Amino acid sequence: MILLYAFSNPWATNISHLTLLELQKFTKNPEFIFQSVRSSPRDFFHRHIEHKIYSLIVGLGDGPKFQTYIHIETQAKNNYQGKEIYPFSPILLDLNLPVVDHYGSQLFRISSNMGTHNCNYLAYRTQLYLNQKSPQTHHLFLHLPPQSNAQIISQNLLKFFSDNRLF
Repeated sequence: MILLYAFSNPWATNISHLTLLELQKFTKNPEFIFQSVRSSPRDFFHRHIEHKIYSLIVGLGDGPKFQTYIHIETQAKNNYQGKEIYPFSPILLDLNLPVVDHYGSQLFRISSNMGTHNCNYLAYRTQLYLNQKSPQTHHLFLHLPPQSNAQIISQNLLKFFSDNRLF
């Protein structure tokens, strides 16, 4: 099973949510679970990640306003809005990335700046859980350029996933 999730704003008009909807149109495999994060990241984690087994978890979030590339995030921080997510846990966790050898540098950037808000919270909590309970599960988080077209981003992501044999 593969989980693809995206953060959604109250109007469901943000780029990560719209891209998730586009990906869902082209991916008819029943092994895929598509979910929007509409509540708190803590609730989403408990409902859709904890006690579940996936081969791959892919998160999509909106990048900063002027971001123009898709950022492949490599680390999450033990920080959520200035407070620790888990006391006595590592400050940084490397995401358990799948092998990603094929990506176009004109579209993608490698990044280790997850921020300290909802995207980071869910990525950190997920990776900490995977490290303890499911170390074979790969975990990929992508920050998308918010001023882009969801259909074009989804086509680029499908090519990225295919080129790297992720699905």
